[in-house]
Amino acid sequence: MKKLLAALVSSLAIVALCITLAACSTTITGTWKFHKASGTVSGLEINYEVGKEMNGVKITEDFIVLTINEDKTFEMKMAMMGEDSVTGEWKEEDGKYYLVVDGQEVEMTLSGTTLSFEQEGMKMELKK
Repeated sequence: MKKLLAALVSSLAIVALCITLAACSTTITGTWKFHKASGTVSGLEINYEVGKEMNGVKITEDFIVLTINEDKTFEMKMAMMGEDSVTGEWKEEDGKYYLVVDGQEVEMTLSGTTLSFEQEGMKMELKK
């Protein structure tokens, strides 16, 4: 009876571990929201972060929303652009991810639940 109970507990622990690992695994596809941005633009040091204020306006995760689709397309909406958005394609090459708009590529780095990229001196971090 003890062996049966030990086998059952072991099996349940393995199933729980598999479910946890599957739930924590992150793929590039899905909706990514703004977390923070930092860099230097025109000699000015800039640091934006969710929850902080910029010119009297509180920054939310909807400041930038990037939706990466399984069909290799994406859409990026930015609060400062109003209803306009940027669309394009994404690709994976040699384990690296790229957003492609009008032939221009931006390399993205995926680390856990954080997606980051740099453009024009700014490093952006988005979270799932």
